[in-house]
Amino acid sequence: METLSGRTLADRYYLRKLVGSGGMADVYLAWDQLRNAKMAVKILRRDLSSDPQFFDRFATEAKFLKTLEHPNIVRLYDFKREDEIAFIVMQWVDGSNLRQVLTKSRNALPLEDCSRVLSAVCSALHFAHGNKIYHCDIKPANIMLDIKGNSFDTLLTDFGVSQLAGQASRGGTPTYMSPEQFMGGVIDVRTDVYALGVTLYEILSGGNAPYSGLSLHSEGSTTRERIAWEHLNFPPPRLTSINPGCSQAIENVVLTAMEKNPENRYPSVMSFFSAFEQARSTTHTNTAREPSNLEAFISQFTSQAKSGNATIFGGRFGAGAKPGSAADDKVLFPERGFFNKPLDKGLNVAGREPILLERSGLHVGRQLTIPMGETSIGRGSQAQIKLEGETVSRQHATLIRTKRAVYIRDDQSSFGTFINGVRIFKPTQLNLGDIVQIGSQQVFEYTRG
Repeated sequence: METLSGRTLADRYYLRKLVGSGGMADVYLAWDQLRNAKMAVKILRRDLSSDPQFFDRFATEAKFLKTLEHPNIVRLYDFKREDEIAFIVMQWVDGSNLRQVLTKSRNALPLEDCSRVLSAVCSALHFAHGNKIYHCDIKPANIMLDIKGNSFDTLLTDFGVSQLAGQASRGGTPTYMSPEQFMGGVIDVRTDVYALGVTLYEILSGGNAPYSGLSLHSEGSTTRERIAWEHLNFPPPRLTSINPGCSQAIENVVLTAMEKNPENRYPSVMSFFSAFEQARSTTHTNTAREPSNLEAFISQFTSQAKSGNATIFGGRFGAGAKPGSAADDKVLFPERGFFNKPLDKGLNVAGREPILLERSGLHVGRQLTIPMGETSIGRGSQAQIKLEGETVSRQHATLIRTKRAVYIRDDQSSFGTFINGVRIFKPTQLNLGDIVQIGSQQVFEYTRG
């Protein structure tokens, strides 16, 4: 797969790394050099960018997102076409999507968590529907959890197949598509109600979709045809048999949302949510429960962020960083073996000066001697050690050599300073063998000349 990592779009958006791919577009973690902030850049596949139909769909998504300024909808910042590259710049989400949570836990979410997620998604959809825009692809993978400390915000994303009122259906994800979408009928509010019902079914069943095309009674020669046949002809499997903790009142709400005839569904997402809340209020729950799998996921995510193992949109947090801070850039250069080499502690090696040996960058093999005192690093004219590259700040970092040791300090750079893959935020002592990364591409080994 061709990657655009390392490229800057519109003289502004530096593409740090590819974090996701779909049938129509790729998503990159990017750095907005004007805002000094992380962004998600969604790029239309280049083999599709010359196709007017796909470009129009991509442009329509940007148009809809521009209209939909809502706290529970991923925010649009920019839409541009640069040569053969069409791209959308969106809010970056430090967290995960609901599909990943369900896949990891395989347990149903408690009703409190369902209520919180459903409330946010229904609020977002209610706003979109008020603007005559229908999402048409509601599913757990398009519900993002933006983790903030020990809590989270819920954000709806991916309006790639969204449509205006009165239009005939043009597709979606088969597992969540309504009967009228398969039949090419006109979509409306109740199309999203149906998909949200399927999504709630999956949340309450611990990740089990009601229709997968695997039934022995399904008809069709392809998986899509078999799934479509099930949506059109089968009632969903009993939710209460999959999740004994789900009450009949809750299941009835899900079944009403998933009625095959749109006329029999809830007329709006807010009436759907109201019915769910009413059913939830009559359902007995154990107040002295264990932490939910969503709470456990957030706790694990937050703790793993401190050790560099937290998934963020397919990327990772840097060890020692807080959720929402710079991503771990170990994956951006090939010298991974250096992270595992044993370290010689200390500075005093007779007769040899401390140096930085360039391992990756524009001048591989270059040796930079570290003099006594402070030595500035950056791409600005005043820097004593001048480095090139878009991810090197003008005043990036400072080396500090004393009689006893050598330290390095990050000077509030945009892309960070790392030691052995861990971003530093205060002066940190260097030990022989340490790997020092300046920005995303300049990599050095601390050694002796």
